[in-house]
Amino acid sequence: MKVDVEGEGEITLESGKLISDLVSKLDHHQDSVVVLKDGEPLPLDKKVEDGMNLKVVSVVSGG
Repeated sequence: MKVDVEGEGEITLESGKLISDLVSKLDHHQDSVVVLKDGEPLPLDKKVEDGMNLKVVSVVSGG
């Protein structure tokens, strides 16, 4: 299946993969990003659906 990730282009994943698998494929740490669909955050255990348009946003915190 293919998904479009803003800033990364079209990404191909095997069927049944999770958002966490996509994050790993993009070489991001799961604690450092949020994946958005239509501006809404997706849980890491959600299955990726063919044709999804997603945005991966880095989470920054400081002290």
